[in-house]
Amino acid sequence: MIPDKSSTICQITEDSEHYVNRISECTLLFYFFVCSFFPFDADFIKLLSIFTLAGCWIIRMVSERHLLIAKTSVNIPIASFLLCSLVTSLHSVHINYSLGTILHDYFAYFIIFFCTIDTIRSPVQIRRIVKCMLITCGLVCAYGMYGYYSGIAIRDGRFVATFEYHSRVAKYISLLLPIAVSLFFYYRDKANRIYLFVLIGMCGFSLILTMNRTSWVAILVSMLFISFAVKKRYLILLFASVCSLLIVVMPAKFLVHAKTITQIGDYFSSNKAMGERLLCWKASLAMFRDRPFWGIGPGKKNFREAYQQYSKKIEGTDNSQTSGISSEQPNEKKLKKKKKIKIPEKLSHAHNIILHILSENGIIGLLVFLWLFTAIFHTALKSWKSFNPGYEKILTMGIAASLISIFSHGLTDSFWKKPDALFLWYIIGILFSVIRRDTEQKCNLPAAKTE
Repeated sequence: MIPDKSSTICQITEDSEHYVNRISECTLLFYFFVCSFFPFDADFIKLLSIFTLAGCWIIRMVSERHLLIAKTSVNIPIASFLLCSLVTSLHSVHINYSLGTILHDYFAYFIIFFCTIDTIRSPVQIRRIVKCMLITCGLVCAYGMYGYYSGIAIRDGRFVATFEYHSRVAKYISLLLPIAVSLFFYYRDKANRIYLFVLIGMCGFSLILTMNRTSWVAILVSMLFISFAVKKRYLILLFASVCSLLIVVMPAKFLVHAKTITQIGDYFSSNKAMGERLLCWKASLAMFRDRPFWGIGPGKKNFREAYQQYSKKIEGTDNSQTSGISSEQPNEKKLKKKKKIKIPEKLSHAHNIILHILSENGIIGLLVFLWLFTAIFHTALKSWKSFNPGYEKILTMGIAASLISIFSHGLTDSFWKKPDALFLWYIIGILFSVIRRDTEQKCNLPAAKTE
């Protein structure tokens, strides 16, 4: 019997699409691994990975003969934000640098997002990718703990792992830990529960070693959300018990650092982190007042140079006001001199996500940015409530908790930069992949019943 040519061609096409999809999935996971272990290095490998993902994407578009851009609730906000960033770049002091930031950073975020949605085509892939990402996070924490106690991965007495800065690794862990906690309530077999229990313990302990107060608060908020979401109030008591146990067993320096979270009045009079951030916030608002519509333009270099100018003016104004008060005693003057804020020379963001976007992209850019992430968070909550009980529902709940955690970080930090934003868009891509699978399943269900 002579085989049908059309069926042979269809089989070859399906096989090629399968291999292209597997290559895209492996590249996606490899890129995540490289960004986790070499967040500031291996630029050539990262660029090659991005080109491979884009190439697989184009091959699938050619073979399937239609534009493979997933229809999501954030497509228009993404396009609007890119357009707004392009306009502000053209009004930037360093136009080429701002355009380069959009090309190398912003486009990378959204390529990861759309390639993740296009690559994940089955529930099995969703579970496999999430599991590999959590294992990678566990490996980073394991290396970080080894480096912390051996002295090869520690900076200023803080846990840094592969990220060089404690705040970067804290955001990385805070983004993935809520997902691990959520999935712990889904699995019932001992193997997965033990694996997730160990992972949660390693991530939690690593987060403590970072001594990042923002992360501690962010995880607390996300854990409260998970506790109410799964309707297990005893989790709050469990979390409180763990914190109480840590108070007993942890060294004194961690306890002293934790107590400062409640000492709000001392933050702004300190010459340390919060004092510097207060100066940074003032400078960011001054940038916005001078350029309310266009901003200073995207990119670290723009903010760094602008901050040097504005911070010196603000500090000079504060010093002149202080010197004009003649009723101060000499001891008080000495005290204020000690509390004088030292200007950071390499500060590249506003230490607040709202002020960061406002200073770089202006008021229109900020409104579009808020529109984008409001749409993401609204979609996550809406989908979580509508899903049937199962893996997808629990995973979506964990991703919603991760979004809460990362935005809690945004109060005193910025997550709109590499590699933080890359990891964030990985998570958002998985969220919309889950939503897409669920929508397709519901659309096919009536047809299956009819047959």
